[in-house]
Amino acid sequence: MSNMKKPYERLLFEQEQLYQDAVTKQQQGETNVRFGRPWVSASRIAEQYYCEQKVELHLQLGEIPTEEKQRGTDAHEELTAEAIETSRAELFERIYSDQVTVAQEMLVMSRFRDLVLLGQVDAVVFRKGQALMLFEFKFSRSKIPYNGYHVQAKVYGKILEGMGLDVSNLHYVIAVIPPASRNESTLFSIIVDAVLTNGPKESRLNVGPAHVYVYPYRSHDAERDIDWALEYWRSNREAIPTRNPNKCRSCEYRNSCEVKSRS
Repeated sequence: MSNMKKPYERLLFEQEQLYQDAVTKQQQGETNVRFGRPWVSASRIAEQYYCEQKVELHLQLGEIPTEEKQRGTDAHEELTAEAIETSRAELFERIYSDQVTVAQEMLVMSRFRDLVLLGQVDAVVFRKGQALMLFEFKFSRSKIPYNGYHVQAKVYGKILEGMGLDVSNLHYVIAVIPPASRNESTLFSIIVDAVLTNGPKESRLNVGPAHVYVYPYRSHDAERDIDWALEYWRSNREAIPTRNPNKCRSCEYRNSCEVKSRS
């Protein structure tokens, strides 16, 4: 009997091993990530492009609940309410199958240079081990696909690439949805179907109340964005605050921010 693992079995083993290695290093005090963390998350990297000082205050002081955060959490839960829970083993097997598979809320991780990146992707469309479309859903009154949205999607793409999945034809999708539409549970499938029908090409779509943007994933762009962010996590530099005073005014950490108090 052959001891060769199938592709999905190998991927599952590598993911579990990477997770355990990262946790063990943290427990033994051997992690080289700032604040002794085992990995750097995609969402944190995206937040660095909004205000790195805010990221640091969050890690130092903890989460400060806000209505906006809670609305965003509730909206994502509503959007994925129709998702069918499955085991990682079954999901990974489907990823390599001939059928189109839409993975929602998928936990992904991979090494990047000397660190581990981790994230939970809103949705990815796979077929035959190839990542075709990566979806990032944002709830905002503004229709603008802000830079941080792009960064987060590109980090997810780089993680998928690091997992050994085929990203040669990957496109990432930013769907900006008005908060008033957060309870429309069918909107997820409507957006995914519209993007797949449109095909893998850079485009802008209006899907119901959502503004949907499709872009080709470029590995070198992702590496550039990640490299800048990881300089902070390696403690090679201090946190860089935003220069936009409007961000400071709405920040839940403004009363604890020395940068804000000096401005």
